[in-house]
Amino acid sequence: MGADAEFTFDGTPDQRFQTCEDCGEEHEGRTGFVQLGGRPYAVYFADWYPHTYETYVDVVMGSFAGPDHDDNVTFGCWYGHVDGQAEIAASLVPPLRHSGAIMGRALDREAALQHPLLPDMWRVTDWLVENDDLLHRTVFHAPPRPAAG
Repeated sequence: MGADAEFTFDGTPDQRFQTCEDCGEEHEGRTGFVQLGGRPYAVYFADWYPHTYETYVDVVMGSFAGPDHDDNVTFGCWYGHVDGQAEIAASLVPPLRHSGAIMGRALDREAALQHPLLPDMWRVTDWLVENDDLLHRTVFHAPPRPAAG
């Protein structure tokens, strides 16, 4: 990734709403396309779960060469509260989405930790937290950690 290249959105991310199977609440999600230097670089799917104060982001990276998308991989990233930390933390998790050719190969945590695109995935998610208003709100303006009940 060139030092002078910048990420941009390819269009406006799509906003969507889903009903949570666990709590029945409607929650917000986003799907968007990220470019680097004007070229396709990543696709992301973000879902906010307000009842658990968590956000899941699946990031697809690769050449996006269809129809098979053989070199695409999907990383999963979770944002939420962890013990011993006041701020929201980020962690690698298995991706929530596994279907669709564009998703390529879903990386579990161990495979993601070994993948050469991992540093680039973190750059994308860091940029998304700054530039996607849903992710910005849920990471930087999250309510305090809920009390254990």
